[in-house]
Amino acid sequence: SPSNLTSSMEIGRPYIRKAQYSFGWDWGPRILQVGLWRDVYISLAKDAEIENPYVYTKEIRDNKAYINVSADVDLYKDINVESKITVSYGNKIRAVKTADVDKGKIDTSIEIDNPDLWYPNGYGMQPIYSVDIELYSEDKLIDKRNVKTGIRDVKLIRKKDTEGESFIFEINGIKIFAKGADWIPADNLLPRLTRDDYYKYIKLAKEANMNMLRIWGGGIYEDDAFYEACDEMGIMVWQDFMYACAQYPDEYKWFRDIVYDESEKVVLSLRNHPSIVLWCGNNENNWGFYSWWGLNDPEYLGNFIYKEILPEICSKYDPSRPYWVSSPYGGVDPNSEAEGDRHQWVVWSNWADYGHYQNDKGRFISEFGFQSMPDYKTILSCTAPEDRYILSPVTISHNKMVEGTERLIRFMVGRIGFPKDFKSFVYLTQFNQAEAIKFGVEHWRSRKFMTAGTLYWQLNDCWPVASWSCLDYYKRKKALYYYSKHFYSDVMAYIKSENGGITVSGISDLLENTDATVKIKAYKLNGEKTFEKDISTTLIANDVTKISFINDSDFADGYVSRTVPVSRDGFTYPEYKNGNMLDTVVYVDMVVKGRHYENYLVFDRFRNLNLSKPDIKYSYEGNTLKLQSDIPAFGVFIETENETDLSDNCINMMPGKEYKIVFTEDPGKLNIFDITELTAKI
Repeated sequence: SPSNLTSSMEIGRPYIRKAQYSFGWDWGPRILQVGLWRDVYISLAKDAEIENPYVYTKEIRDNKAYINVSADVDLYKDINVESKITVSYGNKIRAVKTADVDKGKIDTSIEIDNPDLWYPNGYGMQPIYSVDIELYSEDKLIDKRNVKTGIRDVKLIRKKDTEGESFIFEINGIKIFAKGADWIPADNLLPRLTRDDYYKYIKLAKEANMNMLRIWGGGIYEDDAFYEACDEMGIMVWQDFMYACAQYPDEYKWFRDIVYDESEKVVLSLRNHPSIVLWCGNNENNWGFYSWWGLNDPEYLGNFIYKEILPEICSKYDPSRPYWVSSPYGGVDPNSEAEGDRHQWVVWSNWADYGHYQNDKGRFISEFGFQSMPDYKTILSCTAPEDRYILSPVTISHNKMVEGTERLIRFMVGRIGFPKDFKSFVYLTQFNQAEAIKFGVEHWRSRKFMTAGTLYWQLNDCWPVASWSCLDYYKRKKALYYYSKHFYSDVMAYIKSENGGITVSGISDLLENTDATVKIKAYKLNGEKTFEKDISTTLIANDVTKISFINDSDFADGYVSRTVPVSRDGFTYPEYKNGNMLDTVVYVDMVVKGRHYENYLVFDRFRNLNLSKPDIKYSYEGNTLKLQSDIPAFGVFIETENETDLSDNCINMMPGKEYKIVFTEDPGKLNIFDITELTAKI
């Protein structure tokens, strides 16, 4: 191995063009499987053959779309051929055109009147057009290829502004705030995954109100079923090329030749998918050059791939979407807050509390995350009873991050308190993870479009593990998944404590100004209502609307001194706070087009609040569970005996309000509890 590869701590992995995660990662085991794992087929030669069909949108204007259709034609006999192209949608032919075959190429433009455009989830429909390319010789059909695609225009808007440079995806002229997660391979043994698995994962992402997934560069170029599901459901795809966290030996011609061949095949095979909105050169390698390995901007070690080979191939074979060098990338520091995309790992990896998110002004947060344990049923499936304690070797080995279990404990205790037992530990880590990511997403969405996207690490797992995911290996939903449905909704009520009061804002992804009625309430933790205000307002389309500022004194009558520990500048200090505010929760219910968007705010960490055990009543009405609490209750989990899908879980309840949870199957015996029943004073 060349000496210049040793500084990346990866001597062998960069040479082997296979899924890099199979060498082991901080969320997955080292399982180096070898062999054919995708379909192998024999292609029978005809008189002529269509290869590499490509359909992309050149322009959309004046209620017309102009699409380009091209393909290579391999002639195996000396015959004259011509092509016929038929564009269909919704069982209706939208355009037909014949095109010459010139020097083994088909290349023509087709006009579509009144096109149905493809939009991301939440912004419109996802019409999939069918394009048939037929090859004829003397009126005889020789070959035929079909392409499924969507008509849409994608731009990456990078303009100088007061904070640096924007990083905004624009689809069909509409600025999109990207809401989603990062995707890793969904199994360590890839052939076990089915088409149905991929469909279910993407459907779950859609139902969590996501509109983008980033395919991480240490995994695989995904199965066709993945991209087809994203096309169908409006999930934009940020597509990394498969280079991650290492220095690659591109100073060697033999390696560059492999890269050229691999990259051409990838772009040619994936470029027709409307869901793919960005090609990205690698995961974290340019950040590594600058911050980890002290190499700044080398000529090789992978940089020739990302800055020469890949942009050349993408430009040649796919002019329809932007190319980005790396993730993260932008500025002298590739992980800058001022431009490009950013991986925010000061929180968690660098041991900072999630409150640090509010100081981050990244322009597009393509990675940030917070760990939790998997679903408790999943733990039962992969552990023996004697292994079910926090520091058991089995528990620790099912967290592949360095000091991962220690971080789970530190952040849980720092925010909530000590768990009563192992099961409590599982649920408290999930609640803490959900609260952490909620805090970050709300902050960055409130900066729309100074920050233009949040992709949290990560959507899924590849084995039963404590990780950053919102769905565990068996697709069981963690608390973070349920929170995502709310903080990624098309409208969000945002409450921020600042300047001696709270600011209530409405964040809207809707594309028209919309009337809203807003109810702001405050409760004591004992359930007493101390404040109520009703406001009628209009939310500005695709923007943030400041609705009201309310002084703390309106919530808390008088000042009662209470001492709480506060960490600042590397030390913990006793700080005097108003106990009346610490005993207060603010609740906002925003109604837009008949739908309720709710949020809440407490004024310190949960461990510093005088929480009491709530009295939670429940009843059934068909397949709906109705819940009601006498006092504010946080992190209310519904644990079911049987496997069933719940419409919501890990709920934060306000007194007297009825909460309805729909379930798909008989839940069996229920166990309902909140965080006060999970913490212990020890």
